[in-house]
Amino acid sequence: MGKAALAEAPPLATESSPPGTYSVRDIAAFARFVLADGRRRIAIAIAFLVLASLTEGFSILLLIPILHSAAGSGADFAVRIPSIHLPGWTTPALEFPLGVALAALLLLVIAQAGFNRVKSVYMAALLDDFVNGVRMRLFESIGRARWGVFGTMRSADVEHALNSDIERVQGAAYYLILLAQVGVLLSAYLLISLLISVPMTLVAMAVGCVIFVTLRPFRRRAALHGHTITTNRKDQFRIVSEFLHGLKLAKSMNAEELYFDRLRNTLTRIRNDNARYVGLSTVATALFQIASAVSVCIVVYVALMIYRLSLAETVVLLLVFMRIAPRFMETQTYVQQIVMNLPAFHATEAVRAKFDAAREPAGRPGVDEAARFDPKKEIKVRDLTFGYDASARRPAIEGVTFSMPANGITALIGPSGSGKSTIADLLMGLIEPASGAIEIDGRPLDQSLMRAWRAHVAYVSQDVFLLHDTIAANLRLAAPEAGEDEMWEALRLAMAAPFVERLDKGLQTVIGDRGARLSGGERQRIALARALLRKPALLILDEATSAIDWQNQTVIAQSIKALRGRMTILTIAHRPSMISFADRVIAIENGRVVESGRFDKLSKDPHSQLSRLLAGEQAST
Repeated sequence: MGKAALAEAPPLATESSPPGTYSVRDIAAFARFVLADGRRRIAIAIAFLVLASLTEGFSILLLIPILHSAAGSGADFAVRIPSIHLPGWTTPALEFPLGVALAALLLLVIAQAGFNRVKSVYMAALLDDFVNGVRMRLFESIGRARWGVFGTMRSADVEHALNSDIERVQGAAYYLILLAQVGVLLSAYLLISLLISVPMTLVAMAVGCVIFVTLRPFRRRAALHGHTITTNRKDQFRIVSEFLHGLKLAKSMNAEELYFDRLRNTLTRIRNDNARYVGLSTVATALFQIASAVSVCIVVYVALMIYRLSLAETVVLLLVFMRIAPRFMETQTYVQQIVMNLPAFHATEAVRAKFDAAREPAGRPGVDEAARFDPKKEIKVRDLTFGYDASARRPAIEGVTFSMPANGITALIGPSGSGKSTIADLLMGLIEPASGAIEIDGRPLDQSLMRAWRAHVAYVSQDVFLLHDTIAANLRLAAPEAGEDEMWEALRLAMAAPFVERLDKGLQTVIGDRGARLSGGERQRIALARALLRKPALLILDEATSAIDWQNQTVIAQSIKALRGRMTILTIAHRPSMISFADRVIAIENGRVVESGRFDKLSKDPHSQLSRLLAGEQAST
């Protein structure tokens, strides 16, 4: 579905809409949303649906003269079609041999089948485009949101909206299309019925409307059940997601049974809710079947005893009514399914709206993201202040000022929670400072430039993310067009080339889920090589070696030292091996810079933050 059409779609109720209050207006709004970018396709599909309905109608009408002919006493079995009196026009009487009439009936059925096939193809394409458009719209909203908004939501809820909820949105759209088809078919059948007997048609319509109105409470219960499904499935998704992401911890603490019980209780609740809803739905179905049977009996009696229709007319009228009756039940069923799935659509729209409200500022017009940001003198952090929660007593960092020499190495140290990672996020442009600025050779980076700047920043964290794919595929996340020579060069700079060369398939080795087939040090070196393949102006290492052994730390430290002069490097660490080679050390405490200087000078000052850090490391070893 086109972006413009999605953007212009009508506003709908939100997830907070009162349960069970969906009306015809809500369904109409959802229909407009579905059709926002598919009007031409839906028009073609409806045209073929109308043609299919008309051919079916003509074939049913043709049964009347054929049955009259079969019941006649003549030997020629000629089929006679009497004149039909319409307002301002009377059709001529026609007569055909039985063979011609039967051939016409066959052709009408074949035409109907062809029209239905074309209609189904167009409807399927429309449904796929709509669902893909909704999914992509939400996916793009997530990708374009500010980083800070992700800390306010469960990742399981976002995944649930992208997967489970959108599957239900597809169900709502599917039943909406079926409802449209039923509407066209009902119109065709009622037209046929009117041509046979106007009074009997009015009787049938009145009975159908009464039944449909009577079943309204069941539709309301379907809407309530839809909200229940949204809540239950979200709980189920959260439990499974938390269990899988924390499986190692769960097993280490023998906590599997806790998760088993939580999921079992949730599934039991889902089963009980579904059982109650199915029980109620079957009551509605049974009532409709009984009402339909009573209606058929009334129609036959009135047709034969009051309006004195012929046997052929009564049989065909009964055939038409037997086709109309299920359509009324289908209308009830489809409306129930739509209102039951609409809460999922409103839930996805609510999630999308939250991400859109936190959308990153658009880049400055005319700024090329590929344009090179190449510091010649320094990258300066000037008087930065940032807080995650406006109600907090103090911000995460306040008045932070320091500079990093271009193509040099700066170490950022401090206790946990002092604001080091916050500074890294600010340098990457993932979050916006409340005040202050980041400058490249004196040039402030405002928010309109941050996306372009981010194209020249590489980041390696303690928690390495690797795909369940080949080493080459993982490296190409940073540079999709990179060739093998470039990848090997990055691996050599990260001192990862030797162990990759020892692998049987080299770059084409599949490394398992999150790099499970590699050691911690090997994963970290692959992550460093990926960052270097980006050829960044600024490389940020955020506790990149804190979770690996001293031997791998030494290897990575040697890699970082060898990069001096190639790019500006910020290493956030507390291990001496990742600090000692820095040109400058910046100490952060309680969100403020408390000292800065060269490593050799600060390490000799017994009162410095660096000395205390080194003393603590030595004591721990």
